[in-house]
Amino acid sequence: EQKYNAWFHIALRAKDQLRQRVAWALYQIVPIGAPGGFDPRTEQWMAYYDVYVRNAFGNYRDVLKEVSYTSLMAHWLSFLDNASIQHALDGGDEIYPDENYAREIMQLFSIGLFKLNPDGTRQTDLDGNFLYTYDSDDIMSYARAWTGLTMQEYKRGNLEDEGTDRVD
Repeated sequence: EQKYNAWFHIALRAKDQLRQRVAWALYQIVPIGAPGGFDPRTEQWMAYYDVYVRNAFGNYRDVLKEVSYTSLMAHWLSFLDNASIQHALDGGDEIYPDENYAREIMQLFSIGLFKLNPDGTRQTDLDGNFLYTYDSDDIMSYARAWTGLTMQEYKRGNLEDEGTDRVD
C-alpha cells in the first residue's frame, strides 16, 4: 500500500505535472503487473516507475532499453535466467529460448503486428492479405538476444525483499 500512497502523493502534488503525466502515459504503453494483482514490495516498483519519470521527455528507445533491464520486466515477461539452445543442449535437454519478451517487445511495445500506411491503415499484398512486420524467424532470433540475463548479487543493508536486491 505504501507504493500507492507514495505514487499518489507525487502524481498529485509534484511541481512537474507535465513530466508526471507523460510518465503515466508511457507506463500505460509498457505496463507490468503484480502476480495476483498485489505485490507488497515498494522499492522495485518505484525504481521501475522512475524509468518513465526520468525519460518522460527523452526518446522511446531509451525507455524500452531501460525498462527491459529492470527486474520487474524480467520476471513479468519471463526472460530472467533465459538460456540459449546451446546452453540447454549442453545440459542434455533440447529447450529453446523463451520467446515471450521478444514477441511482446515487437508486437506490443514497438513495431506492432502489421505494416501500416502513413494514414494508419494496414498494408496489403497484391492478394489483399495483410503484411506482417515480423515472422517466427525474427522472434526466434530476437529471443536469442534475451538470454543469459540473471539477477546481480549486491550486498547492502536496506533490502526489502528477504536479502535479494531487485533494484541495483
